[in-house]
Amino acid sequence: MVHCPVEDRLAIQDLLIAYAHAVDSLHDIDGILDIFVEDAVFDLSGIGFPNLEGHGAIGGFFRDTFAGMAAHAHYLTNFAITAYQGDQASIRAYVIGMGRYKAGGGITVHGRYYFDVVRTSAGWKATRYTMDFLIPPEG
Repeated sequence: MVHCPVEDRLAIQDLLIAYAHAVDSLHDIDGILDIFVEDAVFDLSGIGFPNLEGHGAIGGFFRDTFAGMAAHAHYLTNFAITAYQGDQASIRAYVIGMGRYKAGGGITVHGRYYFDVVRTSAGWKATRYTMDFLIPPEG
């Protein structure tokens, strides 16, 4: 088990919760970008999406995603700090994500989020985000 002060653990978990909340809004791109440092790596290549770098690319990805979605819901659980070195940490969380497309149909994702984070003057921010599937989506 990785030792991480409770205050930092909760602040890092809150960062992931804020990310899920902003994504589920289907419009809060500023809220999403606030999670990440300016030059963050947003790598979804493990699930068939692009590897993006920086706020511009991340914001564009979500503008495109939101344009086709009617609803999102993400539920996070099983938070685990996997590395901690004072001002740097890594966290893994399980996610169940559901979405409905404007064109009809939907998707349910069962996976894990992985965030590398750093302490900044504005609090904890993500430097890298990846995810994988626990159960591959159907279709």
